[in-house]
Amino acid sequence: MTPFELVNTINKEISTYTPKLSAAVNKALLYYGDGSALVGVGHGKNENDEISINEHESIIVKPDESPLVMLKIMQAADLMESHSAWKLIVDAKPADRNGRMELRYTLIRNKSLF
Repeated sequence: MTPFELVNTINKEISTYTPKLSAAVNKALLYYGDGSALVGVGHGKNENDEISINEHESIIVKPDESPLVMLKIMQAADLMESHSAWKLIVDAKPADRNGRMELRYTLIRNKSLF
């Protein structure tokens, strides 16, 4: 799967629920990618460069929609991790009584960790 196909697939699944995560995945996969073996490219562009992207967002979910949102995020993470060098870590606070759900994402590309 090419990075463009991967981003397109992930965006279709999560952009309506978590737009900031969708944008972060887009940046990770299309701007930084898996890294190049070339020497002299900018920081974050070499395959050995350690890089991370942090993002957080607050979304409003229906009372029964919180597990669905987390399922979509975890499916996107599995897809991304199986087709790229990026890993996704998600920290989520359960939805409060108003339906506000707090999410924090960290996308990591670091060969030594994984």
